[in-house]
Amino acid sequence: MIISVHVPKCAGTSFRHVLAELYGEALWLNYGTVFCREQFRAELVPAQAACIHGHFFADAFDGLETAAARQLITWVRHPVDRVVSNYHHFLRGPDMRDDCCRALHEQGLRLREFAELDWMRNCATRYLAGKAIEEFAFVGVAERFEDSLNIFADEFGWPASLSAPRVNTNPERKTDSYELASGDYEHILGLNAIDLAWYQRAVERLDQSMATRVPQVA
Repeated sequence: MIISVHVPKCAGTSFRHVLAELYGEALWLNYGTVFCREQFRAELVPAQAACIHGHFFADAFDGLETAAARQLITWVRHPVDRVVSNYHHFLRGPDMRDDCCRALHEQGLRLREFAELDWMRNCATRYLAGKAIEEFAFVGVAERFEDSLNIFADEFGWPASLSAPRVNTNPERKTDSYELASGDYEHILGLNAIDLAWYQRAVERLDQSMATRVPQVA
């Protein structure tokens, strides 16, 4: 059983297309049914599910009877870009069911104020539920999407030709990283020190995997 944790604004929507191609009807898109361990019930998981993907905490399915065979996977992104992307995402497409989005629009929050919301601070590690990177069978790095897909294919025995459209991105962003006002970068970074440390470990792990990778023969 593959448990794929979609941290918001970390390439999870693009990766969903890969999983849909690979797993077909055996993919369960869990957006809103089970978010945390307290909501888990075995009967909620479709019988045919071989892969679960969605917005939920990484320990949400720790109660599965198949825990011994469970493989956690996720994607991360530099925490500053993740927060700024989340901010612009909510500006473009408001979802007033979300507390942070509602605060953004009702209070007219600027970027720094939005970044200071509790849920925006260290959001990735909140979703990863305190688990160490070693507990994940695969961790993709959003900024290195193609490299990460290659490692995913290698580690899970999928074809080397995996690809996915980059979707749910900001059409107005012209550079790889967001251009921020003076001081905003350091301010947001300081609010996400835990996420930064986890992200840096993910990048190091990807570097190590790429350094030892033997490309698949087509």
